[in-house]
Amino acid sequence: MKVSYQLSEEEYLEGVALHQKRGVKFFLIGIYGSLSLLFVLVFTDFSDTYTIIRNVIILFFSIAFYLLFTNVVGNYQNKKVYQNSTTLKNRVTLRVSGKGIKIDNQEKSIVWSTFSKWKQNEKFYILYANMRNFKIIPKRAMGALELKEFSSFMEKYIKKEI
Repeated sequence: MKVSYQLSEEEYLEGVALHQKRGVKFFLIGIYGSLSLLFVLVFTDFSDTYTIIRNVIILFFSIAFYLLFTNVVGNYQNKKVYQNSTTLKNRVTLRVSGKGIKIDNQEKSIVWSTFSKWKQNEKFYILYANMRNFKIIPKRAMGALELKEFSSFMEKYIKKEI
């Protein structure tokens, strides 16, 4: 089976968003929120209404700033990765078989055992060699039969969907 595609910057950003685990993000937000709440509880004089309101507002805006800052910085970094990459913007042709995936520009095939996990949504497949090394494959590059065949390869050889 042959799959040919070129990722746009928007598609790359969507694929990276799928890659990033929401559970870890919510966990970090929980830790940050807990530390901020602890700070408010320790430094609040509960007999003074002004101090209570001021510290709750500080808590709210510190959490909002953290969320905004991490989101903006993350998007900026991902855009820079795409813009500075010499390979992400290029057209990619994959040849998928029972042996693995061969990228036309490379001599060797990537055997299925190289991949440890995979995930998908309505637009993409993501194949993981490890958590920092993954391949985004858009579903738009495949027809219905190819999608079915590709899914069967992944279920047969990778066996883990996350």
